[in-house]
Amino acid sequence: MERCLLLSARRYDFSDAQGKRVSGVKVSYVTGDVEAQDEERGLAPLSISAPLELWPELMALPGLYDVDFKQRSGVNGKPTLQLVKVCLLQPLDFNRILNPAPAGVQSTQ
Repeated sequence: MERCLLLSARRYDFSDAQGKRVSGVKVSYVTGDVEAQDEERGLAPLSISAPLELWPELMALPGLYDVDFKQRSGVNGKPTLQLVKVCLLQPLDFNRILNPAPAGVQSTQ
């Protein structure tokens, strides 16, 4: 398993040009092992697909998760990654981070 900060998830369900049903979840995340380029700073979000079955596991976002990836064959046989398992370690309360209690005031959370 790999530790990642999962930022957001969006379900999708549509029919492609051939009429085949396509469904899943698009997950945006950051991980500490992506090499930054000379013209970049910080952690650029990545996105990955996941099977629709993972949707119920993704209720605490953003959050720190242990995740498992699996390779599958993509366009022209090129390997692509798919998110196949998530385990919540800690939800992140961005509201509390962005709007901290004033100094000397106890948080009720």
